[in-house]
Amino acid sequence: MSSPSDDTKAHFHQNSTHPEHSPDSFAATPSIAAFHYGAPSEREEAVRDFAGAAEAATPVAVLVCHGMGEQVRFETIGQLASSILSAAEAGGCRVHPNGVHLSREGDGLLARAELKWATAEGVEKEAHIYEAYWAPVTESKVTYADTLRFLFQAAWRGIRCSKLLRRSSFKRWMFGNLRPVVISAGTQLALVIVGLFLLAEVGVIAFVTLKVAAGVKELASTQWPVLPQLNGVWGTICSVASFLWHCLLQLAKPFIPQHARLHRMPLDHEWWCAAWHTLVWLATIAQAFVVRYFLIQYAGDVAAYISPFKASKFDAIRTEIQQIGLKVGRVIYGFDPVSGVPHYERVVVVGHSLGSVLAYDTLNALINTDLTSPNEEQRDVAARTTHLITFGSPLDKTAFLFRNQSNHVKDPLREQMAAGFQPLILDYKTFRSRLEWINLWSPMDIVSGSLDYYDWKDAPGYTPVVNRVDRAAWVPLVAHVQYWNGGELAKTLLGAI
Repeated sequence: MSSPSDDTKAHFHQNSTHPEHSPDSFAATPSIAAFHYGAPSEREEAVRDFAGAAEAATPVAVLVCHGMGEQVRFETIGQLASSILSAAEAGGCRVHPNGVHLSREGDGLLARAELKWATAEGVEKEAHIYEAYWAPVTESKVTYADTLRFLFQAAWRGIRCSKLLRRSSFKRWMFGNLRPVVISAGTQLALVIVGLFLLAEVGVIAFVTLKVAAGVKELASTQWPVLPQLNGVWGTICSVASFLWHCLLQLAKPFIPQHARLHRMPLDHEWWCAAWHTLVWLATIAQAFVVRYFLIQYAGDVAAYISPFKASKFDAIRTEIQQIGLKVGRVIYGFDPVSGVPHYERVVVVGHSLGSVLAYDTLNALINTDLTSPNEEQRDVAARTTHLITFGSPLDKTAFLFRNQSNHVKDPLREQMAAGFQPLILDYKTFRSRLEWINLWSPMDIVSGSLDYYDWKDAPGYTPVVNRVDRAAWVPLVAHVQYWNGGELAKTLLGAI
């Protein structure tokens, strides 16, 4: 088999008969793409040089960390790209075909999406999106009991540290000293309500599980209906329908308390009451299993990653997740050079939900890597990182509920050493003078909140987190994922690039 030419190895276009993406057909991201592999070929470099540096776009790197739950690889890149290009198209930009680039990294491949567009003034823009994909690390690693223990301990810790209907505070080491940060007056009551609700849900789940288990056991001794004699076409249809109906009722018998009444006619008031009770019971079963699934798949991810200052069974999982973010970040900033990955003058770090905690930890780790490297190996991480964008972020809650330790006032050295791993809360002038930290949140999103525990207004060079309420995330329970479809995130991302 003949080997592909350098040009083919460098790139090829899918559906190249349509060179541009029409704004009239814009839905998410363009349906056509150019694929690139490894370093640019000599011919591609020559074409780029001939085009002239004045017309070439300087790419901006974007590192995105996805949130909790069953995420699919590259799904978050697609969502982020859709937001950026939606804002670009709305601003009158001309969107070019996507680019997909694969680079060899050790024994594996590092993928990135390449977005290109031209502004209304004709200025070319380009963004390279990388993903820190960690979802498989926590899959099937966290049990239902682990999650409940984690949530109840967090709620109890928060209740102990707050006061009923009164403002209080706890001390957090940042910007040179232990700083008092405010706990709102309604925090303790809210935690009590959440704790009681969670306790009630646990009881419902336990009751439903026992009833369903007993029903499954009862099915083993169930006597099934016998298919009646079939006479004629209509008789056959009616007989089979009746047989299937009675089989269905028999199958549901162990799970439906009012089964005997539903089995009989007529459809009188008593029958309708039994039907209503049955619907309520079935809804309770569905709700119990949905909540249990949510606790394991979503809250379980939080349980596996949070509490880094306390020894836990999840230390290995947490370390592996952090290493995933750090590994991609080291390539982007050039600590671990990879063929085909350019030097980025500007880098944007983005995190949604629990991914915002990973994004914060990753950026801190990269800054520390820079600080501890020899002069010739430093990559000026703090200066090149222009934006940290968090949305649906629980960072304030992690600082208060999970990373707040009861003995930190008596043992400030311990807190100082822990803060040493977080340069973003050490010094504004050194680490945040060029960084714009934007946080999108919604009052309807119980996971998110305004980030107030990462700033101290009296510190030199005070550059606080910019907290913005996203009005598009307004539906309770689903507000946590509505940021993706709103214009606020799209505008913020495009502005950062």
